[in-house]
Amino acid sequence: MILNELKFYLKKYKIMILILYLQTTLFLIILGTFIAFIEELNYESKNLQQIYEGKAIYQLIDRYYDGDEYQKFTSRPDYLNSLKNFYKELHTSNDFQFLSMFDHHILIKDEGIPLEMIEGYENGREKYQQEINDKLYTAVKSFQMNAQALDFFGLDVSEGEIWDEQDFSDTQKIMPVLLGNSYRDVYKIGDELTINYYQKTIPIKIIGFLEPNSNVYFKNDTQFFLDRYILLPYIDYEKQPTSDIDEKFEQISYFAMINGYVVTENNPSSTQNMMQRIEAIAQKASFEYSFIGLNPHFQQYRGLMTVLQEDKMLVQSIFVSFFILNLIMINIILLLQQNRRLSFFATHFINGATKWHLVRMQWREISIIWLAAFSTNFIILNQILKIGDYKTQFYLLILVIVMSIIACLLPTCKLIFNPIVNFLHNEDEGGK
Repeated sequence: MILNELKFYLKKYKIMILILYLQTTLFLIILGTFIAFIEELNYESKNLQQIYEGKAIYQLIDRYYDGDEYQKFTSRPDYLNSLKNFYKELHTSNDFQFLSMFDHHILIKDEGIPLEMIEGYENGREKYQQEINDKLYTAVKSFQMNAQALDFFGLDVSEGEIWDEQDFSDTQKIMPVLLGNSYRDVYKIGDELTINYYQKTIPIKIIGFLEPNSNVYFKNDTQFFLDRYILLPYIDYEKQPTSDIDEKFEQISYFAMINGYVVTENNPSSTQNMMQRIEAIAQKASFEYSFIGLNPHFQQYRGLMTVLQEDKMLVQSIFVSFFILNLIMINIILLLQQNRRLSFFATHFINGATKWHLVRMQWREISIIWLAAFSTNFIILNQILKIGDYKTQFYLLILVIVMSIIACLLPTCKLIFNPIVNFLHNEDEGGK
């Protein structure tokens, strides 16, 4: 009986129902996109505040950028120990955080690596390749960081394992690496490869893939995305190098590692303690350094926070206007259609149906349109566009249930509180 009534309703009003279905589906898709966008803005804003609010950041560099000074320093018999001691003291200090990170490319055996992973791809540079041990290697994007940078930016994996303390020591025979999310279709967890890094051949093992859109704040870029990068841990080498190649590798590595960012609380006392502590470390290691500016990312952080807040207000304004306008239109169409159905309900009532039976029939007719639109919206957003999450869809489902009830209220009141025979004189239902 119920199915026959629904079939009759759908067949008789097929054009009107199709229009309502398409409009409601579009409404839910756009609404779901708005909700996902607002949640993303809230997440980015909260994440930025957690990282930078109340922090002072100084960029530390060595003072051996002049060729003669560099040559003089590396000619000292204990220069490598000075580099190692300076970095170790910076990395283990309790007075501040020291973030080492750099984006030097690596060479990897070319086995169909996607072009977007190639070093310099965005700038239109040609693919750099080099033959090593009779095999062709290609330069790809790589990002190096120490443990404190990993913790500071809260990076995590969507699959596999994140680095632990042991992965930053020289006790590993194979270097554990993390891959950006875009590499998921290229490699898999456990793959072992060989790279050329600072002219040294190193075996690596893939232990995890970063979460999508993982990013850090690097080189004045407030969102330096790592999806297309191979991440290497900055390893602290305790042992002395056993060859000239190893010594050159450690020399280049440590010079890259000590050029980083010092993070402390943004107050005079913490800043003074940090300055004094770094000066003491430098004197102990016989190392010369300098700072190049306070908070190199601070203006970018403030600017991005302003943009996020302005975008949020704009999106919310559009969202509210769109929401109200579409709800009014959809409910007016449903109301007009249900008013035309009152004579049909009156005929059912005369034939023995109760008023509550008619109310349930009416709710089914309205809710089936909302639920069909919700199902289509779920498939498009979650399965095709990959926008939002199940929390977003839960909000939309609650809205669908509430709106289907609201759309029934006025026609229901007419059915319950008015004599049914009054509706027998309504204009006959149309065929659309």
